[in-house]
Amino acid sequence: MSAVSDQQSVVPPSDVGARAATEIAVRDWLETQARITSYWRDLLVDRNGDLGLIEALDAHESFLRIAAIRQDPL
Repeated sequence: MSAVSDQQSVVPPSDVGARAATEIAVRDWLETQARITSYWRDLLVDRNGDLGLIEALDAHESFLRIAAIRQDPL
C-alpha cells in the first residue's frame, strides 16, 4: 500500500471536506495557470516568436491541464 493510501485511510472525517476544498482550489489554480500559459503561447505564435519557447509553453500547458484533472499522484 502506498504512503498516500495510508494517509487517506487515517484522515479524520472532519478533515475530508477541508482536503476536498483544497484539492478543488488547487485544480482551479492549475487550470488558470494552463490558460495563462496558453495566452502567452498564442502571443508568441502571433508574433513569430522563438519556436523552442513556443514548444516549451505547449508542453507546460499540457502538463498543467493533465495535473488539473488527474486523480492519482503525479
